[in-house]
Amino acid sequence: MTRKKISISPTQFMFIVLQTQVGTGIISLPHGVHAEAKGDSWLAVLIAGLVTQLLILLIWALNKRFPSQSLYEFLPRLTGKWLGKILILGYSLFFLILSSMALILYFGIIRTWMLPETPRWIINGLMIVATVYMGISNLRQIARLFVFVSAVVAIHVLIATLTYFDPYTSTNIDYIFPLAQIAGPIKLLKGANESTFAMTGFETMLVLYPFVEGSPAAKLKAASLANFGTTLIYVFITFTALLVFSPVELDMIPSPIIYMLKAFKFPLVERPDLYFLTLWIISVFTTMVSFLYTATLGFTRLFNQHVHRKWILWAGLLGYAISFIPFSKLEVEKFNEVVNILSYIFIGGLPCILLILSYLLGKKDERGGVA
Repeated sequence: MTRKKISISPTQFMFIVLQTQVGTGIISLPHGVHAEAKGDSWLAVLIAGLVTQLLILLIWALNKRFPSQSLYEFLPRLTGKWLGKILILGYSLFFLILSSMALILYFGIIRTWMLPETPRWIINGLMIVATVYMGISNLRQIARLFVFVSAVVAIHVLIATLTYFDPYTSTNIDYIFPLAQIAGPIKLLKGANESTFAMTGFETMLVLYPFVEGSPAAKLKAASLANFGTTLIYVFITFTALLVFSPVELDMIPSPIIYMLKAFKFPLVERPDLYFLTLWIISVFTTMVSFLYTATLGFTRLFNQHVHRKWILWAGLLGYAISFIPFSKLEVEKFNEVVNILSYIFIGGLPCILLILSYLLGKKDERGGVA
C-alpha cells in the first residue's frame, strides 16, 4: 500500500483530530475542572485550549522539517538506530495507553448509567472488537467514517444548548462571578492541567502529517481549526454546567451533562440520557480507533513490516489487557494521573527536544523546511 493511495485531504485530517479530541472528556470534564478552578472552570478550559494550540505549533514545526516522513520514520535519523527504536516503542505504547484510557473511562460511564450488571470483559471486549475491525481499514476509509459521524459532535452541543430553553432547568449567571477571581491564578492553572487529557488527540499529527495532502500551512490550519472547535465545545459545555449546577452540586456530580439530560421532559421520549450515551459511544469509538491506528503504525515500523493489519489485532488485545489494570475508582484516578504525565513527556517534552536536535544536527528532509 503506497502513501499516495491512503493520503487524506486537510479537511479529512481536521475531522480526524476533532473526533479524536472530542471523546470521553465531554461528559466528565466540567466536574474534573471544577474541582480545581471552581467558577473559573470555563476559563481554565480556554487556557488549556490555548496551550494545546502552542503544542500544535511545536509539533507542526517538527513535522515540517520532515514532510514526507512520519514520527516513526525520522526518529532514528535524529536519535540513532537503537534509541530511535526505543522511542518508537515508547510512542507506540503511549498511543495504545491513550486508547486504553478512553476504554477505561468508557466502561465507567456505561456501567454506571446503562449496564450495571454486565461484566467488564464483555463491555470492553465489544468495543475492542469494533475498534480493531475499523482499525484494519486504511487511513482514507477511517477518515471518511470520521467525517460521516461528525454530526454526533454537533448533537453534543445541541443538547447543551437545550438547557437554556428547557422550562424545567434554571440557570444562574452568578455562579461564574467574579471572573478570574473565584479560584485564583494557581487554581486556574491547575484546572487547565485537569483539561489536558480531554484535549489529547492533536498529537496524532506526529504520525499522520505525511499522509495529509496540501501545503504545511494547510495542514497547520486543519489541526488548528479542529482544536479551535474542540476548545469551543468544551468551553461551552463547561460554561453551561457552571450555570445549571451550584458549586456544591457540581463538586458532587461526576457527569453533569447526563444529569442535565435527566431533567429534560420530552412528550414521546423517556430517558433521553440513554439516547445521548448511545451517540456518545460513537465519539469514544472514533477516539479509540485513531489512537489504536497510530499505535499500530509504530509497531509495524518497529518490526519492519509493511502492512499494519498484521499488528492491529495484537495491539487491540494488548490495549484490552491494559484496560483491566486499574480496577477501582482510585486506581483509575491514579492511572489517569500517570497518563497526564506521559502526555507532557511525549506531546511536549520529546517533540521540543527532537526539534532542537533537528536544527543542531542540521537534519531534515530534502523537501523539509519549505513552506
